[in-house]
Amino acid sequence: MSKFHRSFSFRYRLTLWYIAVFSISLLAYQTFSYFELKANLISQMDAGLLSAMDQTIQNLDVENGNLALQNVEKTPIKPLSETQTALRIRILDADGNVIYSASGFPAIPIHQSALHALGDHSKPIYQTIQLGTEHYRVVTAVLIIAGTQTKNFLQIANSLSNIDKELSSFIVRFLVGLPFILLIAAAGGLFLANTALKPIVEMKNLAEHVREDRLSDRLHYQGPSDEFGSLAATFDSMLDRLEASFAREKRFSADAAHELKTPLTALKGKLEVALSRPRTAKEYEEALTNMKGDVERLISLSADLLLLSRMGNVALSSRAEKIDVGELLDSCVDQIITAFPDKHVTVKRNYEHHVEIEGVRDYLVRLFLNILDNAVKFSNTEVMLSISIKQVQARKAAVIEISDNGHGIPKSEIPFLFQPFYRVESDRSRLHGGAGLGLAIAHEIAEAHGGQIEISSAVGEGTRATVALPLSLKQ
Repeated sequence: MSKFHRSFSFRYRLTLWYIAVFSISLLAYQTFSYFELKANLISQMDAGLLSAMDQTIQNLDVENGNLALQNVEKTPIKPLSETQTALRIRILDADGNVIYSASGFPAIPIHQSALHALGDHSKPIYQTIQLGTEHYRVVTAVLIIAGTQTKNFLQIANSLSNIDKELSSFIVRFLVGLPFILLIAAAGGLFLANTALKPIVEMKNLAEHVREDRLSDRLHYQGPSDEFGSLAATFDSMLDRLEASFAREKRFSADAAHELKTPLTALKGKLEVALSRPRTAKEYEEALTNMKGDVERLISLSADLLLLSRMGNVALSSRAEKIDVGELLDSCVDQIITAFPDKHVTVKRNYEHHVEIEGVRDYLVRLFLNILDNAVKFSNTEVMLSISIKQVQARKAAVIEISDNGHGIPKSEIPFLFQPFYRVESDRSRLHGGAGLGLAIAHEIAEAHGGQIEISSAVGEGTRATVALPLSLKQ
């Protein structure tokens, strides 16, 4: 079977299966038709035999208590249909002895048990009897002579040769036509297989030619919305996602290179200036101290890029622990207040008591620090933070809202906030040392925990970040 599967393509296997099922169905139908035809022909013959029996009884007469047939030679019992041959008559007495037998009546044996089983008013008995190679249909009925108590039996026989010939002809016609029928079925099956598998072939051909520079090619399937249509649509959708993913990776690589290039260029410039002429030890110390900030920015940026690249494949369950969300946020707020000594930060808290989630503490700290950092960084000197924590049983999640009174974000910019290196105000972001990775990292951390982040904002009205995190991690 394995060799067969390797030797034939799916379309040919599908065609062979189609031919096999078609052949079995055709054979079953022809078998049914054969027996149905046979039953109809026998039924017609039985009706003819019964009619012949009535005709025979009309020609019977009684002479001195004996039976006689009137004008049998002048009024022979002719075939009533094309499937009947000349009929033969035989009359038996109550003991089964032959009283009368027409010439040519077949030597059909007399079964006493069958004769005795016929009552005075029983319906005729029909039998199919084989004598050598010849088949006969025989009807036997009780014959009561009016005015007497004599019980006799009337038998009429007819050869089944014509019926046998017609049935044989039916089989021969079927066998002769079968190869042509199967040939047509094979051609039709192959055509249907080719038509049905056309989307698969197109997908195969397209997949073979998919390259980084040809990700825009699509199937554009125009057929019916069946399983293959759904598969073609799914394939195009996969290519859409693949193209978008490549575009994101390409943009990410370009942005990352640009972000790394900026501090490296600045560092190189400072080194060249420091080495352009001999300097005192104090001057070199000042130059190195100045370069240290650029190095720290490079280290921070590299760490962010590494974290962002790992979040898609990180396994959290092995490092997860139960975390009190209120305590975690208080710790993050304390760090943010310490990081911005030049700003006066007021925090309004609205915590539900003892809301716990399951997660990795370091990542969640980073998530909330990034949100709080943006909230404070892009606000005026007087910063008002409003933080609420509530547990939503219907979603089996903890929902954290962090609102500020900062500058706000244009609504047209909100859909792009979670893209790496995206800045609403580039100059302002660079002034504060940001690379545009904070919200992107927060978004990846939330998704890695099975949660999500939503941002709502308006220019001049502040920003609200809503973080929903499941109470327990999925294994």
